[in-house]
Amino acid sequence: MTEQVQDILIYAHYAPPYPSASATRMLSLARHLTRKGHHVKLLTSQPGPLFHEGQQIIRCTGRLGLMTALWRHKRCPILISSPPGTPAAEVAMMARLLGYRVIVDIRDPYVSEALANGDIKPGLATSAKRWLERQLFHVAHGISYVSVPLKNAMELHFGRPRVPQGIAPNGIDRDIFYKSLPDRQNARHELGLNTEPLFVYAGILGGKALDETFEALAPALRQGAKLLVIGVLDEYSEPIKVRLQKISATLGVESQIIWRFNANLKEVAYLLNACDIGVNPLPGSRSYCLPVKTFEYLSCGLYPLSIASGDSALSAMFPEESKGVLCTNWREYSKRAERLAAEIDELRARADERAEFAKQFDREKANKVLADLLIQSRSV
Repeated sequence: MTEQVQDILIYAHYAPPYPSASATRMLSLARHLTRKGHHVKLLTSQPGPLFHEGQQIIRCTGRLGLMTALWRHKRCPILISSPPGTPAAEVAMMARLLGYRVIVDIRDPYVSEALANGDIKPGLATSAKRWLERQLFHVAHGISYVSVPLKNAMELHFGRPRVPQGIAPNGIDRDIFYKSLPDRQNARHELGLNTEPLFVYAGILGGKALDETFEALAPALRQGAKLLVIGVLDEYSEPIKVRLQKISATLGVESQIIWRFNANLKEVAYLLNACDIGVNPLPGSRSYCLPVKTFEYLSCGLYPLSIASGDSALSAMFPEESKGVLCTNWREYSKRAERLAAEIDELRARADERAEFAKQFDREKANKVLADLLIQSRSV
């Protein structure tokens, strides 16, 4: 049967070209749906361009702006990306009230997780945010998760929803992230590198244990390796950047760290090709998490050096150490970093194997799951 063409709205608090996991995931889905003939628009309350890579973006100001945009738009399926959970829940509730078919894409249970871990304190504001997070499940006509462990964690917090659900795993945009020898040569030249090992961290600066990461990598950096930080810099992360720079100076490795900020996806992929080892620090509480950067590192031939809890979903990703390794404490992580830097020629010789291994993690798998939930939602 031919799929009926329809209007589809995608909400993400951080929309393209903002370099966040949510923005890139939603842009990939928009491209997928557009290729199938659907009429797709993205919605956000953040400032920026009205078009990106041919995709129209409706930009509003605040809650009233979002409500007005939803009121004026033709009723249709809407996919809502969370986190951040509070604005996502508000949009989901407004959309449901106005007659949209609401699909919620859950990547991270921020409020419930942070409360359980003691990262935020109980109180009226926290109770309100947790109530809003719960509404994501009450108003949705369908729900997707990035992993089965995350689905299980959310059901533990909020119960099992009686709506269609799916697993839409994180993955790679292989049209953007791929191993390229010319890019490697050019990017290393631009970064002022010769043959030294290059570690890289790509992502947001907050909530990623980068203080401990800098300390763990310091021995390898003192022996000549370098670290490239490809970060997202905004008003919230600026103080974190300043703190990390002070830490690097205290450790005596300030000259070994290269900083780049707010690169678009193609620029990130280009820079990753210059690198050898991908730094992947995860909070121990996030056993369900399979970060996008893990797959992007692999696709460019890098070796992911991860730290997480022993029951992390990442542990099943690396059946052999030639593809990547998961450490469970910082001492082990630091020793691994030193050894990898010392054996860099051997590590580089197997880059093609890692890039080939990464092909199984294509983001199109997630796009198909999300598209199916959106299209099915018409008959929910």
